[in-house]
Amino acid sequence: MDSIHTIAMFQELKKNRFTLWLLCAVGLAITWPSALDGSYQVAEFISKIGIWVIFFFLGTSLTTKEIKNSYRPKRLHAFVLSWNFLLFPVIVALVVFPLTYFLSESLRLGFWLLAVLPTTVFSAVTFSTNSGGNSSNAICASVLSNLIAVLLVPPVAVAYFALEYDLIAPLWQLLSELFLLILIPLLFGQILRKFFPIRTIELSKYTQGLGNWVIVFIVYTAFSKSIRSGFFEQLTTNLMLAVFLVAAGLLLIVSLLVRVSSNWIGLARDQRISVFFCSSQKSLATGIPLATLIFNSMPGIADMATVLIPLMCYHLLQLILAGILSTSWALRIDLDSDVPA
Repeated sequence: MDSIHTIAMFQELKKNRFTLWLLCAVGLAITWPSALDGSYQVAEFISKIGIWVIFFFLGTSLTTKEIKNSYRPKRLHAFVLSWNFLLFPVIVALVVFPLTYFLSESLRLGFWLLAVLPTTVFSAVTFSTNSGGNSSNAICASVLSNLIAVLLVPPVAVAYFALEYDLIAPLWQLLSELFLLILIPLLFGQILRKFFPIRTIELSKYTQGLGNWVIVFIVYTAFSKSIRSGFFEQLTTNLMLAVFLVAAGLLLIVSLLVRVSSNWIGLARDQRISVFFCSSQKSLATGIPLATLIFNSMPGIADMATVLIPLMCYHLLQLILAGILSTSWALRIDLDSDVPA
């Protein structure tokens, strides 16, 4: 069984080569941080275009009909949203607060960013389907989570920073960028899908990886800028290991509590599988563009590369855990056995 789990883990990592490319981007930034010298304004402009593209493709991928048909039971979506935006931050507070004097301010902000991010879309739906979960419920829950995050996380984060650091919040600038870079491409993608569904699906096949490359570029830009400023050098190996272990602890605690509490709301087995993945996972694809939007609006608050480290650690760990659990639950289903409560 252990060998099966190991093979499944590597198969999932192979499917998610995006994670490996992110690690390559970090490595390239460390070894060659000067590639963007004098071009950070151009890189920021390219990043904004990339964010527009990411949310445009998200808009084209949203299946409105499936969402309408899978919004029930409502308690399922209330459960997922509660974990995404209320209970997860509580767990982060309990875990991170005792480490206040050990973690740098940017790392603490990174964990708080992780706490309020939405669930994944592709991964949650894929793992739910592979594990015998309800894919329609997973699609609806993940889309709702991401839409709420897009609308609420940036304004709330900027307002919090303004109060915490006694700064003037550039809310108008943020809301205008939120409208131009996120809402417009989302709506535009939905309109195209509605009127040209076949061509939109064909287009998404050829451009599926483009959004991932945009995120890789944003990660490289953030880390290279951090290294050139000397900030990243302050992070020791022991500190990086500690962040990885904290992220692992968060994932295990949240996963266990989600699994147990999902039994309390009267869901079918396939729905419990879906809410597990939708409640415990956090989206890197949505998180990095939102973080870019937030910290570009409030420059000087934190080091962007350091803020992203907890999210990147959690992302890698959730793929490994999901690969192991997905294989185990799928095998139990094949044996006509229930997933353990």
